[in-house]
Amino acid sequence: MKHSQHTFLYIIMIVAMASWGLSWTNGKILGNYTTVPILMVWRFLIAALSMLVVLLYRRTPWKIKMMGVPPIAASAVFLVLYNHFYFTGTHQGSAGAGGVLVTTLNPVLTFLLLSLVNFDVPRGRSLLGLVLGIFGGTILINIWQEGWSALFQSGNQYFVMCAATWAFLTLISSRINKHMSSLTYSFWLYLLSSIIALFFIGEGEVFSVFTLDFVFWINLLSVSVGAMAFATTAYFIATSRLGSEKASAFIFTVPVSAMLFSMLILGEPLKINVLLGGSVSILAVILINIAKNKSPNFESDSEY
Repeated sequence: MKHSQHTFLYIIMIVAMASWGLSWTNGKILGNYTTVPILMVWRFLIAALSMLVVLLYRRTPWKIKMMGVPPIAASAVFLVLYNHFYFTGTHQGSAGAGGVLVTTLNPVLTFLLLSLVNFDVPRGRSLLGLVLGIFGGTILINIWQEGWSALFQSGNQYFVMCAATWAFLTLISSRINKHMSSLTYSFWLYLLSSIIALFFIGEGEVFSVFTLDFVFWINLLSVSVGAMAFATTAYFIATSRLGSEKASAFIFTVPVSAMLFSMLILGEPLKINVLLGGSVSILAVILINIAKNKSPNFESDSEY
């Protein structure tokens, strides 16, 4: 019975990671329909309602203590920034390249930030992972052929900012378990992020999405229910039942699925620098995860 439960959980995790990879193609398509603030409001709101259903189904307490309000507020600011860079980057640049760059650079910058905060100088495998991660990122951006100007081309600057803001979001969320469950945190995080994004929308514009077509809603539900609510819940459950080391291993499939979906749906070509840089960056993430799982100073993180 236990083996069959683990097999089912593995299948769920593969689907969840695929939804994270697909979200980059979803973001590219959604950017052609409406403004970034409107996309953020509805993504967060739908995700919050989906998480509320999860909380009620699992009978997880949804109330929070006052001590939990400041970290949720800070997290919401960074999540809004992340999604602003995410939607803007996918609209201007390649969804596949962005998916590979951000999902591999995220853990590298997160590990570097946590090292600085904890005054823990990276050594051995962790240091090699950081160096390889930065090197892989420069290949992905294509700096070696086009120079540093490549950093500001094809949405690359937004993808780098995605990874940077995610590092700060991870730093805050890694300590949230002291105040509430991860699922409760996700619900309030999405709800507050939706409210913050509302301030960047003109009066009456928020309901303009109801005039958009079926394709828009399929992609919006995919990034909201699929990539945010479903995938996040699946990751949290897998972490508790399989352990953070096994659960985090599934994240290595995200850049691959991001590239595949962009090729299949958007017809984006597979560029050599993306293939090479992505491979180097994935190796860097593996080395960093090995070091992280051996160190008590670092806690596991997830993606939204």
